[in-house]
Amino acid sequence: MIRVEILKDFNYNNMTKIYLQYWEESERGWGVRPDGCSIHISLDDHKKYLNIIYEGRNPTEVPYEYDRVCGEPIEAFVKDSLLSVMTNGTLRLFQYEMNNLIKLKELNIIL
Repeated sequence: MIRVEILKDFNYNNMTKIYLQYWEESERGWGVRPDGCSIHISLDDHKKYLNIIYEGRNPTEVPYEYDRVCGEPIEAFVKDSLLSVMTNGTLRLFQYEMNNLIKLKELNIIL
């Protein structure tokens, strides 16, 4: 609840709306844990990225370790400076990178 109140008063000037996809990692013997996110300029970029990630996987075999999407993409905002490092409309962030960008208010997630 506190996070929502903080975002209500946030100024979104100089920020661009993007789509954020959470990821999780599954490793045999260790379980499942958060694995950061990917951010996308458009839903079309999101779909293209997922196709690239999943196209090389064998659907009949579960690998020892793999990552997968967690839920559906959500709207978020990023500082315009972050857009310059997005390759092909997408950027993959590790968990600690995502957390740092949120703390620095470079990435703001809409709840």
